[in-house]
Amino acid sequence: MKLSTDTSIAVVLPSPIGDSLIGLVLVNNLIRNGYRPVVFGWVAEQLADWFPHMAVGQPDAWRGAFDTVIELLPTDYASTLSRSGTTLCLAKLPEYGGSKHMVDRIVEITTKVLGLRDVTRANGLVVPPGVMQGRFVDRVVIHPTGSHPEKMWGRKKFLALSRVLTRRQLQPSFLVAPDEFGVWGDIAEQGCEVHALPRLSEVATWIAESSWFIGNDSGLGHLASCIGVPTLSLFMRRGLARSWRPGWGPGAIVLPPSVLPFGGLKERLWQRLLSVRRVTAAFQTLRGTHARTGHRYAAAGFGDANAAQTTRVGMVPGAQSRRF
Repeated sequence: MKLSTDTSIAVVLPSPIGDSLIGLVLVNNLIRNGYRPVVFGWVAEQLADWFPHMAVGQPDAWRGAFDTVIELLPTDYASTLSRSGTTLCLAKLPEYGGSKHMVDRIVEITTKVLGLRDVTRANGLVVPPGVMQGRFVDRVVIHPTGSHPEKMWGRKKFLALSRVLTRRQLQPSFLVAPDEFGVWGDIAEQGCEVHALPRLSEVATWIAESSWFIGNDSGLGHLASCIGVPTLSLFMRRGLARSWRPGWGPGAIVLPPSVLPFGGLKERLWQRLLSVRRVTAAFQTLRGTHARTGHRYAAAGFGDANAAQTTRVGMVPGAQSRRF
């Protein structure tokens, strides 16, 4: 499918943060090759300042406006944007499957399916002026949640990891969604710092001004990675990590030890098998491999390796924060 440069194009991103950031690789490559796609999706809307070359649209204002509508995953409104009522759904293409990393699958689609020549793995994210990358040299963002409970490491283990980091003179900072704050806000009573920020752009700023990120297999790990913050991601099994590990900046994954022969058992028991000591060791290796230089990080290959609520300096209206 070759695209004409005068073709009007819409790109509809899926709801999950990680999928959207990966989908923006497609958008970036379209722009690099002379196209001017209009992008739809809540992630694009809330991160518009981080993607200054991207045009963002509202579906109701663009009904029937496009010659070509591309969606990564099926959505309930993409077809309404198309003049013909049809869309190109990338998830239905053979190139979208397989064992390659998801970013590489998108790159392959841009070349083999769309015929683009000037392609990159980057998604075009640019840290906005005023955001001071690596401003807090000891702050480690911990993201203990995710959209899939089976991919989430245990709460007690994350708290134990936080205590280890504190003893090592680091500043662990738990970051959760606003609707998760009611469940996680009480960890402040155990001496933990916990925050819930109302918009994704503010989450991005919090991560960018930190120096490290540790989290489950979830969208914020992808966000930290494309910002360039060294990222340690906790995965249940290697095959999943092969395709879905954060795919841009410096990072590592940590897996449970391979003591079980079957994938089903690994998925059910990985939280028990992955110890705090193992995660701590992987983080120390990441810190040793990707030392900070002037508050910025170069892209690198992967390694495996009783408080009242307060208003925190630098936090935006609507944010929730508790600390010891």
